[in-house]
Amino acid sequence: MQKLRVLCVHGVGNHPVNGEWQASWIKALEESFDRLSSDNELEISFFNYDAHFANTSLSALGTLEAVAKMTASGIVHGFDDFFTSREISPSQRPETRAARGIRDRLRWTAGMVVKWAENEELRNELRKSLASTITAEEPHVVFAHSLGSLVAYDTFQNSGLPALCQNRTFVSFGSQIGNPFVRSIFAGRIQPIDCGYWYHLFNVHDDVFTTTLDLHDEKFEQVLTSFDIDGVADHDATHYLSHINVTHSVWSDLVSTKGNRSLARSTRSQVRSSGTHQRKALIIGIDEYRSEDMRLEGCVNDAFLMSEVLQENGFQSSEIRLLLDQRATTEEIWRRLDWLLEGTRAGEERVLCFSGHGAQIPDYGAEETIDRVDECLVPVDFDWSKDRAITDDRFYELYSQLPYDAKFIAVLDCCHSGGMTRSGGAKPRGLSPPDDIRHRVMQWDKKKQIWTYRKPPVQNESLDDNRKTREIGYLGANGQRRLFRATDILRLNNRSFNSRRKQLGHLGPYLPVILQACQEHQLAYEYRHGVTSYGAFTYSLAKALRSSSSSSTDLGRLEQLVQRSVIDIADNQNPVFVAPAPRFNESLF
Repeated sequence: MQKLRVLCVHGVGNHPVNGEWQASWIKALEESFDRLSSDNELEISFFNYDAHFANTSLSALGTLEAVAKMTASGIVHGFDDFFTSREISPSQRPETRAARGIRDRLRWTAGMVVKWAENEELRNELRKSLASTITAEEPHVVFAHSLGSLVAYDTFQNSGLPALCQNRTFVSFGSQIGNPFVRSIFAGRIQPIDCGYWYHLFNVHDDVFTTTLDLHDEKFEQVLTSFDIDGVADHDATHYLSHINVTHSVWSDLVSTKGNRSLARSTRSQVRSSGTHQRKALIIGIDEYRSEDMRLEGCVNDAFLMSEVLQENGFQSSEIRLLLDQRATTEEIWRRLDWLLEGTRAGEERVLCFSGHGAQIPDYGAEETIDRVDECLVPVDFDWSKDRAITDDRFYELYSQLPYDAKFIAVLDCCHSGGMTRSGGAKPRGLSPPDDIRHRVMQWDKKKQIWTYRKPPVQNESLDDNRKTREIGYLGANGQRRLFRATDILRLNNRSFNSRRKQLGHLGPYLPVILQACQEHQLAYEYRHGVTSYGAFTYSLAKALRSSSSSSTDLGRLEQLVQRSVIDIADNQNPVFVAPAPRFNESLF
């Protein structure tokens, strides 16, 4: 009989050596393992790191700030808002003892993760300690829960011991590895690790800042381990470890022969990738906004025009989805964006076209103050709240981790500087906020006796510098966070970011090719071609693509052609193309 050596790394909270939690983990692991008829048995050991956090404590304000960071900020108004809305229904008030336990656990999860992320000395200590334990124990598989998964992943990536994880299986569960705040310390991107295989267990009901991971690597697999426990946060380690899908993936693969193991993984991979397409396009056009003064004329025409152009450039009609007018709600747009980008693999092509209104939304942060302004795309049910808008702080989750050699193109025929329909003239595609929304970013200058714009604080001043010195404008002139720049996971200053990404061997978050109708301070206008209305930008882009061979015209040349055409038909509108520098030497499609 052979023994499989298992090393367990616990999560946050109190985990005393030889405590009851260890017996619970052993029971759960054996339950999932014993479902197999196997000649193997488990030999289980534990890595305890509580002592490293012995001097770590957080004030009430510190815990609130930690929760704000772990929730990408801008959402949390206070503990009661956040925890009540997610965990406690109105029927459960006044607060129950169980609910208080959830609140405390979530607070300390956020607090300990943030302390770990922001304390390089602490991370170094943990790397050395875990690396030493792995070297001594020589486990076949490492199970790591919650904060423990961050400690393990960081150790495998930064230990300086290339063989530390080779030929071992890594199982992360209840993990915050993909959380935006955590991802930022890895320079905005989670890379595969050089191990035998990595399983990431994910429970959709787990509310403790966990996220999915979509790594395009033959040695990585995300395993759905859904469970829903009444009254708690669905973060319990034993429910993960005893899950039937752990039996069918982790244990089944580990006890199979090499050939059978490869076949099983290949079969699961084929099931996951079934239905994928080399090309996909989502085209959104909204004329019939619910408020009459918001309505436009050429957006639906733009949608059909871009569908024609895409089909002329190799797309099949079955690979293109249109979302028009009243069907283009916030919920439907997010659903279609998931369809567009989920599971995108190397070499595949994705296109998003949006014709409609753009806007900027001031947003409150953790201390009830406006801490940022977000550019957004305006769905048909827009109401000046983030719940009814397409903002980058949710969208970047879909594109920022795409394979570098995938092609994602975003064509945005809208503007974000404001502006409403001008009587008797061309219609601009941008909304000016109502006065109560505008008041959020205004202040009264007592000395000059005038209202002035109050620029929100910038979370990363080096991004503000980039706007002035680099082609990629991460922030707008007034500090607004621009679409498709993944600023939520660019928290390191430029020097630290470049150093970190080089150390980890990647280029940072994925940057799409972004074709914008105008510069940030300008308006995107409509153009009437005879009796048919189009967006001036979409019309010019289609004209340029049709007048020259897109297979031979590089992106830089295409930008010039589109700019010349727009200048001829629209007043003070200059299209802008944004992309990684090498892409300007390639064709658009």
